[in-house]
Amino acid sequence: MSRPARHVPGAACVLLALLAPGAPARAQTPAPITPDVVLSGEGGDPDAGSPVRVVRPLGETVGASLFGPLRPKDWRPLGVDTFFSEGWDEPYAPAPGDAPRQTWINNADGAFYRLYVFSFSFARNVPGGDNGYNGSYFLFTPFSRRFELGWFVPFVVSAPDALKAPSGANWTGFGDLTIAPRFLLAEDRRYTVTANLFVRTPTGDPRNGNGVASLSPDVEFWANPVDRWVVRGGVGVTVPTNRTDASSRLWAANPWSGFNASPGPFTSLDVRLAVGRYLTPADARYFSNFVPYLAANLHTELSGGNNTYFSLTPGFRFGLGNDWYALGGLEVPVVGPLPFATQTIVQLIKNF
Repeated sequence: MSRPARHVPGAACVLLALLAPGAPARAQTPAPITPDVVLSGEGGDPDAGSPVRVVRPLGETVGASLFGPLRPKDWRPLGVDTFFSEGWDEPYAPAPGDAPRQTWINNADGAFYRLYVFSFSFARNVPGGDNGYNGSYFLFTPFSRRFELGWFVPFVVSAPDALKAPSGANWTGFGDLTIAPRFLLAEDRRYTVTANLFVRTPTGDPRNGNGVASLSPDVEFWANPVDRWVVRGGVGVTVPTNRTDASSRLWAANPWSGFNASPGPFTSLDVRLAVGRYLTPADARYFSNFVPYLAANLHTELSGGNNTYFSLTPGFRFGLGNDWYALGGLEVPVVGPLPFATQTIVQLIKNF
């Protein structure tokens, strides 16, 4: 049975110090303790150093989650049964374990992060054009143990111009901004499960497959079943909300232009799965936490057609030092209509 939460105001600490046996005549000023912080025995015995529930006011929780030092020692398991009652007022803390919870290319995340990503992809032999490319900035901002926002900003997208097809010309411009509220359902040392809603906004142009408004809810997982092996994946749907006959004709030239190749012109089922193994330790002098992996992505139409896209992406990730990481991957379409022959993706990530 869990013990009740203990409020420890600063004044009470002073009084206890004065009344304690053998206390010196001159009162000692205790270390300041925020009155609103609650230490609870629900996660373990705080005196024994095991994980405890550290509750803060909303402003402190958000501030510590976004800008405070990362404190893995404050992490404790969270269950789906306490989704509405715990974790919302606890600062984000990275989970311990044999394998790190880190982003990979072209896969479901399934875990919370505090990091930003510079991403560049180069697609060869795009139908209706020559080559295509995408430069993006991703940002993950946790507000607590239970909630974070993902920001996916395609600041430059170059793809075949639907108004000039099949001339081979590309239209280059800003893509569709996607914002993703993410909720942590459950987490233990060996797994994490999240619920996510990717909200795509029409900040780009339909001429190169953008200008799409869509909702993509999904459930994702991250698991470390044995040794340093990691299995991760997700399942969800994508539903466009601003589809018109005119825009659909333009989007048809670049149907797989969304985040992680989610489609623009039709409703789809989206399934992702990836497997990899970390080969080097975190303190390796070179190529720390090196992991090769294989990611699979499937998108199949649910709105009356039979469009299906399936690709495989072998990739890798390793540390560069000072919380910087390098990633690379080669996406190979297997089932079409194929949006390109192959696509090279490179990323540079910084944990903060």
